[in-house]
Amino acid sequence: MIPSPPVTPMSAPPRGHLLRKMGLILLLGSIAAWGPLWAAPASDREAPTKVDSDQLKHDDKKGFTVFTGSVVLTKGSLVMRGDRLELQQMPDGSSRSVLTGNPARIRQRRAVENEWMVGNASRIDYDSQTEISVLTGNAVMRRLAGETEKDRIAGDRLVYTSVTEVYEVQATDGSGRATMSVMPNTGSGRAGPGK
Repeated sequence: MIPSPPVTPMSAPPRGHLLRKMGLILLLGSIAAWGPLWAAPASDREAPTKVDSDQLKHDDKKGFTVFTGSVVLTKGSLVMRGDRLELQQMPDGSSRSVLTGNPARIRQRRAVENEWMVGNASRIDYDSQTEISVLTGNAVMRRLAGETEKDRIAGDRLVYTSVTEVYEVQATDGSGRATMSVMPNTGSGRAGPGK
């Protein structure tokens, strides 16, 4: 079983601990102008989870399933693709997933028409109850309008949630930096951050 990094605020190490371990933390969110940029459709929360793969091994007693080979998880507009998925079903009906791949990929429609959040990393942890995704290992997340890239966020570890609209990008000492690119707003009529 792949050990899962913390995905809920209750189980996260104290903030001071993260600051000592991480070279740079970039916190995005809670800014009114950014909020609408990251929201996922509300209908995704109530959608069933479907997983397709070449093989699966399910332990009904533990509620634990391992999917291998061309794995595709779908939940509403959320689509995750990778080589291996470990899915833990929780008693409340939610699930926690650990997806690995070369790379593992995630894509979700935004509440804004024709906009998508698209990401990839070596590993993606997803909690359906909190709607928190943790991308680790060469993590990149892009906001697309149609096929046009509007924003790009990258770092060693990227945490995001569509519920609280908060992003956190972390880079470890000596192995890179947290980066963000915001493309100019050209004719969409919608004001971007800081406008």
